[in-house]
Amino acid sequence: MIAGSRPVKRATLRSRKEARGFTLIELMIALVIIGIIAAVAYPTYIRSVRKGNRSDAQTALTRVAGNLERFFATNGTYTTDASQLGLIEQSGSWYSDNLHYVVTVAAGPTGIGSSYTITATAAAGDIQADDQDCTTLTLNSLGVRTPNPTSSRCW
Repeated sequence: MIAGSRPVKRATLRSRKEARGFTLIELMIALVIIGIIAAVAYPTYIRSVRKGNRSDAQTALTRVAGNLERFFATNGTYTTDASQLGLIEQSGSWYSDNLHYVVTVAAGPTGIGSSYTITATAAAGDIQADDQDCTTLTLNSLGVRTPNPTSSRCW
């Protein structure tokens, strides 16, 4: 040993080598944990988005019903002309505000002058198309909503 020099401790060198980074096993465990969390979180997120998007159909149905009633008060009859009901037209179809639902207005069983049924159907290719129980929502001139609000989570 040289005078004035300090001996090198092997334990210090070893701990520096071990502290350099993660091992492959540690990295794989972290990735597995992240994968499990994502597998649970993503479907929950998608369900939440679909549930939130249902309000697009609900808003369109109630707004169109209000416009139909206003039209009836002015003209004494209902109309199926969607251009007068505040909907968005694209490629010959009428859509809700956020384009998640195609909206149609049909005459009631006794003709359009006396009743109507408004239907919002999830647009093809949209995230709402996979919303199993709530792909179609309807509202008629009597205020009856289907799927039935008491037995459905759609309304």
